[in-house]
Amino acid sequence: MGKILLKSDLIRVFLVYSIIILATLTVYLPVKNFDFVVYDDPLYVTRNPSVQRGLTFKNILWSLTAVEASNWHPLTWISHMTDIQIFGLNAGGHHLTSVGFHILNTILLLVWLNTMTGEFWKSSFVAALFALHPLHVESVAWIAERKDVLSTFFCFLALLSYTRYCQKKNRQQYLLSLFFFICALMAKPMVVTLPFVFLILDYWPLKRFPEVFSKNITAHDKQVLGHLLVEKIPFLVFSFLSCLKTVAAQHNSVASIEIVPLIPRIANSLISYTEYLAKMVYPFPLAVLYPLHVYSLWKLTASLFVVLSISFLAIRKLRCKPWLAVGWFWYIGTLVPVIGLVQVGVQGYADRYTYIPLIGLFIMIAWQVPDIVQSWQHKTIIISVIAIGILSVLWVLTSSQIRHWENNITLFEHALKSTSENYVAHNNLGIALAEKGNFHKAIEHYRKAIRIRPGFCDPFYNLGFASYKQGNIQDAILHFRDGIACNPNFAQSYYFSANFYFELKQIDNAIIHYEKALEIRPDYVNAMINLGIAHELIGKSEESLALFKEAKRIDPDFADARRINMEKFFREKME
Repeated sequence: MGKILLKSDLIRVFLVYSIIILATLTVYLPVKNFDFVVYDDPLYVTRNPSVQRGLTFKNILWSLTAVEASNWHPLTWISHMTDIQIFGLNAGGHHLTSVGFHILNTILLLVWLNTMTGEFWKSSFVAALFALHPLHVESVAWIAERKDVLSTFFCFLALLSYTRYCQKKNRQQYLLSLFFFICALMAKPMVVTLPFVFLILDYWPLKRFPEVFSKNITAHDKQVLGHLLVEKIPFLVFSFLSCLKTVAAQHNSVASIEIVPLIPRIANSLISYTEYLAKMVYPFPLAVLYPLHVYSLWKLTASLFVVLSISFLAIRKLRCKPWLAVGWFWYIGTLVPVIGLVQVGVQGYADRYTYIPLIGLFIMIAWQVPDIVQSWQHKTIIISVIAIGILSVLWVLTSSQIRHWENNITLFEHALKSTSENYVAHNNLGIALAEKGNFHKAIEHYRKAIRIRPGFCDPFYNLGFASYKQGNIQDAILHFRDGIACNPNFAQSYYFSANFYFELKQIDNAIIHYEKALEIRPDYVNAMINLGIAHELIGKSEESLALFKEAKRIDPDFADARRINMEKFFREKME
């Protein structure tokens, strides 16, 4: 009889895992035919020279020290390099890698929750919600967000190892958990709050906490509590180091208090908590970017009320329904690094930030609903019907949301329909239209972006490129001049302005702008080579030779070929 039960259990587990994997794979499979997008994908893959050279020892060393895209995340770079090595610039392969990580994350989440709680069906429901919720489409369907699915993969391995350490007192599992945590930080620093997550899991479901809320706390209770805190110290040390590294990497991207004052940041943070909560229940409309706006007082008041009310209820029910407090404070705590108190970028909030935090809300739902219907007749049938209904609806919604990520035009047209005053979407849609040769419509969107946000510099450069493609070099120079006025410290604006001056045979102006580009970015090899060619054309051979030698020292594989191609191009222009 025991063998029959064991066999039936294995069949049940196999069927559940298979259904979840199949449902996730079928809903995300269309991404194999999707393109790269112009939003961050060039920065991470399509125009990143280090990544495009593939997985080499030299590039791995580069990834360990590189601070690009306002982040230090070497494992993310290595992941993209590996894809380039296997798939080249076939976007479908890159997409399928992210889908593979999402499926692995779903299975790891199920295994970890079941290992920790022993509640297979509840754990399965949480994993299925995680796999199929449309808020997670952004993390999976956006190649530049590989860091999300990759860091979560290591995060779940760290959680699983920590759980086994707690259950078996195995020091090897503790060290393994610390190792996976470090890997997660090296993929995306958002997981810095994991030591806090460990602590709340110690309370429930691991039940390692002493009775700290009792009036009579014994010396043993204090000792146990002290041990729980001390064992988190190594994790906290690496969290702290990761925070320092991230702050240093993002110092140019962080908005100052003068640009985004403290009170609006706090307001946006509170509202973001309720926005994510609302979008979990009613995921409409979703967009690749939600611009940071000034919110009304009533929305802030309502958000404060919701956050405080749920927090109060969760704490009040801590002893009898601990999953409410653990799930809610998981949600609150894991969102802290990206909630907007430190404003990075132009978004008010973002779907991708919910990839890990929503698990807390899913746990609340999966454990609370069965508790509510515990005394009902036919409760198993009722819960099963509700669960299947919810997951079916999510599958359809996710399938619909994924289609918007097919290409740049579908993505940013949808963003403009779903949001207001979205200057980033206007700019990116303009880039997509320009790539298709529709410069007239592209220019319309660039001008709309500038009208909405005059301090947003990218549309000026894009207007310049559009004018250049239409043969209006003088207009291109004027637009780049506006871009330089918008951001005087952007080396590429000087570089391309210099190229335009070369087209007009104004070598002196070209030299001035190449020199300015190198003043801002001394290792700018392209500017160095072009400046060397300019010096050579006007007879300054010594200066030219020095520049070519320095370019070759910085990038020997690239410099020679670039010099030959550009020298031929510029000589033709000067004839």
